[in-house]
Amino acid sequence: MTLNPREYDPEELRRAAQQTDDSDIRDLKERLSEQEESVEEAVRSGQLKQLLFMESSAGEERLSRPYLESMPGKYAAEITLFEWLDFLLERGGVKRSLKAIGYYESIGWVGESAASELRDHVRGFAGPADADDHEDLGMTDHVLSLVFIGRLASMETQ
Repeated sequence: MTLNPREYDPEELRRAAQQTDDSDIRDLKERLSEQEESVEEAVRSGQLKQLLFMESSAGEERLSRPYLESMPGKYAAEITLFEWLDFLLERGGVKRSLKAIGYYESIGWVGESAASELRDHVRGFAGPADADDHEDLGMTDHVLSLVFIGRLASMETQ
């Protein structure tokens, strides 16, 4: 038995198309949100593994603070730098990014020269005042920043 589309009642099809089931939409949104969270966790886990690998392969003399004294002048370093700043600005906005850079300088992750250049770049992105959708940076955000710092520091010595 085959179905013939000409035998369908157009009014019945219109009514079916106009009906929406809010619970299905909510379920779909929840599933998509869970998938986004699991992808984000996988990325952060990969970044943490990369950081541990960098630390374990670096010699003792390369692990002295500050980890990043100055910005490397290589093209790959610029790409990494802008990926990092994009991450910071997206997560915390301009004010919190500047605060984070000051914090990284105070704990010895970045040197004075690198911190100054980072601040200049962040101020270059300054637009309207920070929106309310930005939030304080958490521990995992700082760990990811350390991964970026490690990447940049490894480019500095090459």
